[in-house]
Formats: sequence, C-alpha cells, structure tokens
Amino acid sequence: MSGFNLIIKQDEVDIEAAEVFVDGTIGANSYRFLLDTGAARTCVALDDYTSTFASIDKSNSSGVFAKSNDDLIIVPSIELGPISKKNFTVARRAGEGPGISNLIGMDILKEFCCHFFFDENRVAIDPDDVSGGGYDLQELSYDVKFHPYIEIRFGKLRATTVWDTGAGITVADMNFIKKHPVLFKEAGRSYGTDSTGFEMETPMFILAAPIIANNKFPPHKVAGVDLSQVNTTVKKPMDLILGYSTLSKANWLFDFPRKKWAITKLLSAK
Repeated sequence: MSGFNLIIKQDEVDIEAAEVFVDGTIGANSYRFLLDTGAARTCVALDDYTSTFASIDKSNSSGVFAKSNDDLIIVPSIELGPISKKNFTVARRAGEGPGISNLIGMDILKEFCCHFFFDENRVAIDPDDVSGGGYDLQELSYDVKFHPYIEIRFGKLRATTVWDTGAGITVADMNFIKKHPVLFKEAGRSYGTDSTGFEMETPMFILAAPIIANNKFPPHKVAGVDLSQVNTTVKKPMDLILGYSTLSKANWLFDFPRKKWAITKLLSAK
C-alpha cells in the first residue's frame, strides 16, 4: 500500500501531546516536515537552499497565538512518499527559532485520500478499501482555505472542530469552556507553540468523553486557548481544534477530494 511513515515526537512534559512529522524532499534536498492539516499552505523555513528562491508575493497567515507574514516562492519540486508536486508555490517563513517548522499543508493533502494509521505511525495514500471497507462515512466540510471541519458531540451538544494533525494537543476555545464548564476539569498549566513559532502558557483541562462518528472517546487532556481572534479569520468559528491528544486515539480515513471521513478503528490502548 503506497504511503509514508509518521515520525512522532512526544512532548517532553506531557505524554498525551506530540508533534507529527514526515520526511520528504524539496528539489534534491531532504527535509523533515510537520504534517499539518490545520495549515492552508505548505511552508518552508528560511535556510541556505530556500533562500535562493526569489519571492513572488507575500502571504499572511494566522496561528493560534500569533500572525505571520511570509514570502511566497516557487520550488522546483516537493515530494512526500508517492505525492509529487512540480514547480509548486510554498510560503517561506521569514523568522527563525526553535518553533519554526517546515510543514505540509492542505494545499497538497486536499487532492488525496489519506488513511491515517496512528497505531502503526503511517499514512496510506489513495487506499483501495474506501468504498468497500464498510466504514461509517461522515460528511466532511471545508472553509475557503480547506481547513477540514468535523462535528463532535457531547450528549445532545454539538461542537464544531477542525481536524488538525499539526496541533500537538487538542485546543478548546476558552469561550466554549466558559459556556460548558461541566465538560472541562482543570488540570494545571502548560506551554504550547503555534504554527508561527510563538510560544504561550495555557491552562489545561480534562475534556469529558466526546462522541466522534458514533465512537465514544475517553476523557483526555486539552489546552484552553482564546480562539476569538483566529475565529475572526474563518467563516466557520471553531469550538475546538482536534490535535494529537485526540487523533492518536483512533485510525482515521479522510477522503479529502470526496469530502468524506470515517473512524476506521478506535485505539483503546492510546
């Protein structure tokens, strides 16, 4: 089955949190990328190779904590497993720092059906078993930047979420937490970094068991963040951003072109 491996970098403090990386190439050069379904555009850091490409435009983007202003450049090729793009436009981060990562975004992933096997740390691309697998396929929706939205439930309450492999831990909007405090139990504080490399201390909570595609997930840790600023930049405001602390508890099928998704296996051990 054609695909690529996931490199999981566990958080040094919180065992439920982790970053999801993949290995690929830009031109003839090897790179490690953050796999980020919460990012509209693929981005690269400024280095000796990427600095050789002239800027053709500017791009503004928003992380959970901060905004960034990037150069747009055209790279000769970008490859990830069986995925190959030629003369592809990516954003180049102007800043430097430990939080700045190369990342693969939805501008590439939206063209493929991806089966995320978190129990095997790999992704199958355009698998053969989508229609015949007997999966409980759900409707997938996007905003204008192709962020993938799915709905989750807490009893009769429905929450709007973005499915974000680039988030090391699930994030809940503080306004949502204040409206539904019974769903959240305080669990200290921690530090988080967004896609712009900006770091901030956040309150932590234990989220009550959500129902996702008719599967009951266990209670697990989330970060509380004020998403009001980010929500002004999207047409569909987010109650939560589902990150690794949630995603790692199942295998997920996302048929991005056909706007379908399913949970193919619940991982009770995760």
